[in-house]
Amino acid sequence: MRKYNFPDNKNFAFTIFDDTDNATIGKIKPLYDLLYNLGMKTTKSVWPITVKRYNRFSGQTLQDDDYLKFILDLKQKGFEIALHSVGSGFYTREEILEGIEEFKRKLGEYPKVHANHSRNSDNIYGGHKKFSFPFNYLYKLYNKKEPQGEVVDSPCFWGDIHKKYIKYTRSHHFNDINTLRYDPYIPYTEKSKLKYSNFWFSSTNVQDVISFNKIINKNTIDRLEKENGICIVYTHLSGGFVGDSGYIDKNFKESMEYMSNKNGFYVPVSELLDFILEQRYTENYEISYFQKLTLDFKFFLNNFISPVQ
Repeated sequence: MRKYNFPDNKNFAFTIFDDTDNATIGKIKPLYDLLYNLGMKTTKSVWPITVKRYNRFSGQTLQDDDYLKFILDLKQKGFEIALHSVGSGFYTREEILEGIEEFKRKLGEYPKVHANHSRNSDNIYGGHKKFSFPFNYLYKLYNKKEPQGEVVDSPCFWGDIHKKYIKYTRSHHFNDINTLRYDPYIPYTEKSKLKYSNFWFSSTNVQDVISFNKIINKNTIDRLEKENGICIVYTHLSGGFVGDSGYIDKNFKESMEYMSNKNGFYVPVSELLDFILEQRYTENYEISYFQKLTLDFKFFLNNFISPVQ
């Protein structure tokens, strides 16, 4: 693993990318109140326009006045607002561009960080395209859908806009608190994807509160500190972290309080990735074919052969 000299002699870095699927103010506000009070600034993704796919994914968007007010308050407090596609469903180029401009109109700036949403057709280099040969073929057996976000003649092409505004896009994920243990290259560029993308980053995969508590707890936090590691959690804070009674999950709250008392570097995703780039002392951020092949192998091994229990 690479070693980084974090600011102010911090021992490790921790942040969260909150996937906006099914998010409502009631489900997530108590969590952001907690994180703010603990001095932990993270990244909250949003949908700028109305959700089209209601059967599985719902949640509030920037079209909801109360939710927009909540998001603007988070931004004012130092949280980062990112993009998780413009919504859930099928969107044409015109709708996508309108969604990006809506983000800018409502929040005052274009998004810097993006994560593809589920199996949206407009995903950028999604599905099997994330992987190098032969893993791209293996993944295609699992998921035959081919996203078209970077395909010029597709009705949902927006690769040029993605390249222009999005600096960091999420790629692989792993089931370990120390993201750096599996991906020492973050953030990196890929030669085959440079036309319509900039930097890619991996994350620690935490789908909901149950998997969060398994992967992130006092013991693993101690290990993250000992390893001088970096944890970029990708999770759904709408996924059971706040119960029906409005109370925050006890284990999550204790873990965050425990971590906040340590000498950690707690900043949003793009600020952390910007810092890592500054530490590289090089302008060559391109990942080689062998390095990507190794990363793909670790992804398959970690997620399909030995997933978190």
